[in-house]
Amino acid sequence: MEQLRLQEELRKTRQELLLLYEIGNLIRTTLLLDEVIYLFLSALTSHEGLGYNRAVLFLVDETGTRLEGKMAIGPTHPEASPIVWKMIEENKITLEGLLDVYHKADKKIDVELNKIVKQVKLPIEKVYGILPTSVIHDKPYLIAKEDADHELSDIHLRSLAMEQFAVVPLRGKDHVIGVLLVDNVSTRKNITEADLRSLVMLANHAGLAVENAKTFSEVVMTSQQDYLTKLWNHGHFQKLLDDSIAEAKAIKKPVSVLVFDVDNFKEYNDSYGHQAGDRALEEISSIAKSMMRRNDSLARYGGEEFAAVLPITTKNEALKLADRLCVTIQNETAKSDRTLRPITVSIGVASYPEDAEDKEKLIYCADGALYEAKRSGKNQMKPYKKPFLTTIQPKAKTA
Repeated sequence: MEQLRLQEELRKTRQELLLLYEIGNLIRTTLLLDEVIYLFLSALTSHEGLGYNRAVLFLVDETGTRLEGKMAIGPTHPEASPIVWKMIEENKITLEGLLDVYHKADKKIDVELNKIVKQVKLPIEKVYGILPTSVIHDKPYLIAKEDADHELSDIHLRSLAMEQFAVVPLRGKDHVIGVLLVDNVSTRKNITEADLRSLVMLANHAGLAVENAKTFSEVVMTSQQDYLTKLWNHGHFQKLLDDSIAEAKAIKKPVSVLVFDVDNFKEYNDSYGHQAGDRALEEISSIAKSMMRRNDSLARYGGEEFAAVLPITTKNEALKLADRLCVTIQNETAKSDRTLRPITVSIGVASYPEDAEDKEKLIYCADGALYEAKRSGKNQMKPYKKPFLTTIQPKAKTA
């Protein structure tokens, strides 16, 4: 009897190790951070994976002082069913097909739960409960039902009706980069110490994968940014505009472009030096960025020239923003300690499909409007206007 029990335990252990190996390989199939995290959480909650009802990941922020909710899979309450698993079960999708599900769902997985989780921001101090404590001590914990509310200090997490749950630190190469929380909100199946050991093994795989993906994301981001202003660079602006026009064509909506140039910038550099000129460009970038809406993209187009892509924006709406931009840059630079005198900009505005139907022509139109703003006295914005063509009647033939 004892021998049979040991054989069964050995079989389960082998099966578990094989599953962990498969999951570890799965989360290394991509270097995109959101995809790595999605695959990790999906493997935790999949029936083919570890089968937990809910999994939530928190990452340590750039300052190293705060935990922030990053992504979650599962229901918001016991009666709900995770949307992602409805799709997976209906289509009999295996672990290898999880990324297809993510892309088909347009990366919108369990939206309600993620909205709650992304509001969580916890200082990494013990007084804020078990999540920061797990990061500080680099230790996993099993939390009993009666301690759940006490250990979850955040009001958003308390709204998720957690009973027993497990917390596991996520380790990078040499430090903790985040923390995982799992529970069985629907089945209320008990999480054991053996389960906790399996979670730790998987979290060790995932931690390195997440850290590598974060590093890759940072490298990609840096390659797309202007070194001085930290705005998008010229090359990435071209891609953003391409993507915006393609989307606008698909949904039959307008896209507008602003191209703006610092007035008399050579004179400013000659008067105060290039370091002062760089500080002025940084200040203008900061002011302009603060005025952009969430879906707008601002780039340093080259030298003292900037450009912005404004999705789903008519020309009239873009002109209003351009006008505010002119006024605000002049007013803010007049009182900033980073600029030595008020600075003005001239702005050209053009829109798809009103002015042009492809990227090159749209930029050409915005540049033409910018030239007109400069020619008309600077410190102003101008919309692109199609040239007025007169029809010349041929002269009547004389006898």
